[in-house]
Amino acid sequence: MAMLSVWLSTPVLHAGKDMGERGSVTETSKGYLYALVGSICGGAQPTIVKFLLGSNDPVSITGLSFVLSGLMLVFYQPRVKPARGSIPYIVMFGLVGALVAPLAFIIGLSETTAVNASLLANGEILFTTIIAYLVFGERMSRAQATRGLLILAGIVVVSTDLDLAHVEFAQGLVGNVLILGSTLGWAVENNLIAVATRKFDVSSLSKFRNLLGGLVLSSFALVAGIPFGFTPFDTSALILLAVCVSVATFMFMAALKRLGAIRMLLVWSTSTVFGAAFALVFLGEQITPAQLAGGVMILLGVYLFRRSERPMYVP
Repeated sequence: MAMLSVWLSTPVLHAGKDMGERGSVTETSKGYLYALVGSICGGAQPTIVKFLLGSNDPVSITGLSFVLSGLMLVFYQPRVKPARGSIPYIVMFGLVGALVAPLAFIIGLSETTAVNASLLANGEILFTTIIAYLVFGERMSRAQATRGLLILAGIVVVSTDLDLAHVEFAQGLVGNVLILGSTLGWAVENNLIAVATRKFDVSSLSKFRNLLGGLVLSSFALVAGIPFGFTPFDTSALILLAVCVSVATFMFMAALKRLGAIRMLLVWSTSTVFGAAFALVFLGEQITPAQLAGGVMILLGVYLFRRSERPMYVP
């Protein structure tokens, strides 16, 4: 934590800047902190889900975790109601980001190889960057783009363990298409969240997004006859999962508001490193030297990316 504090307080302003500029840089630093905290919670989710998958269906797990996370977020600023103009965003986020994309990803996982899925899941960063650049006019300096490539290289190493010989995109084609489709859906949502959070309250967007997506997905599970057979241990794990989803969703949106889609998602990629660490400690899964090196590349890339940050001026 001490190193984190030093990193976040790294000066990025030249002497003589006024207090308004300093305040804007503080918001940028908050964005990086929110992204890191959220990525820790995001990295913990796969490990918790693995505990639940032993006796429960992934659809019921996803639906209930989103419903519970939405209810938890209600307790934060409970009197805040969605503004009329935010309702189309909430509906889109709930149906695409918390329903269609997760469901497509879950089904895709069962229809393709693990290596294919790990590699294709990184499409979210690619699609988010393309949309942010072409549609919303986000830009990075050449130095930031170079550091971003280091992060992307680390992600590929961690997610595939350099087992690229087993990447066969023709194998499990339906699953591959579903995973790519889910990452495209999340990419569109990421960019729209960056727009919406400049206009509307983050807590309102996050809580109602999760509630809507979770309720629709849980209703689908009930209609389809998918069982909800949670033991007391499963219930505790489900509550912990919901807490992680709540924090991750709120921090994700808060960071997007301050960093924009491209920068935020590059920092969010540290969830890959945290996910591997949680799997090592709680599931006993092994981390290979290649994955360890990839994790170092991601963390180094994010650190250098933060150091290259220019002052961000918020009107």
